[in-house]
Amino acid sequence: MQREQTYHPLAYSESSFNFRFTEKGPTGKLTLATLVRYLLEAADQHADNLEVDFNTMFQRGLTWAILRVAMEVPDHLSSLAELKVKTWPAQREGMFIYRDYAMLDTTNTVLSQATSQWVLLEKQTHKPVKPPEFIDTLYEKLYGNCPPKRWNITFSRWNHYDMSGFPHTSTKKILVRRSDTDINGHTNTASYAEFIEESIPLELYHRQQVRFLELQCMTETFEGEKLTSLSQFREDYSEGVHTLTRTSDGAIIAKAKTLWK
Repeated sequence: MQREQTYHPLAYSESSFNFRFTEKGPTGKLTLATLVRYLLEAADQHADNLEVDFNTMFQRGLTWAILRVAMEVPDHLSSLAELKVKTWPAQREGMFIYRDYAMLDTTNTVLSQATSQWVLLEKQTHKPVKPPEFIDTLYEKLYGNCPPKRWNITFSRWNHYDMSGFPHTSTKKILVRRSDTDINGHTNTASYAEFIEESIPLELYHRQQVRFLELQCMTETFEGEKLTSLSQFREDYSEGVHTLTRTSDGAIIAKAKTLWK
């Protein structure tokens, strides 16, 4: 959030979320899926302010797709009743558009950071397209020639993992519901986070605290499809690698990583 005061007033957006009873899991804490939803809601509100929201992009024959999200999980969430999410478009890289976030308490103290990677698709074909000129114009309006640098959050390279070091495994069968479907007609990212959580042993939540989540969406799924959620953990449960696969063809739908303390 460098030199924020020199940027256009619309460069940043802030949303407040009051914790609801139905957003908490069996341990009484906010679920990872709820935090992902907060990020997506904040992003959608800012996109609407910037007139690049889904409905506006539909009129241009385009739509947004989120590929990756990574977030630090704030400490002591159970002691809070409200969370603020500040968000802004960060630096672009080729086809990818990054959006960063800061999670704050009511005193505006930054509790954690998050980042997300997006791509624009043709609405009809869902094929990626190069960001059009109006995106360049928007960045110039907001930031001039110096958009904010991305948070220093590195995405995982899944093929570098030696899964022999993750001896603890658990699985859960998943059915994609209509309520999991978003405005693009496919499963939304927060539901993928929810599916990942389904295979994490409940007792782990009771004895350890999740401090980081990274999620990569690899392909689309739709209402009625059956998935398998697999969680694999290191010996001390300090790290988990999670995989969603489609039952019908074994395709990997999403990958995720969690870190615990």
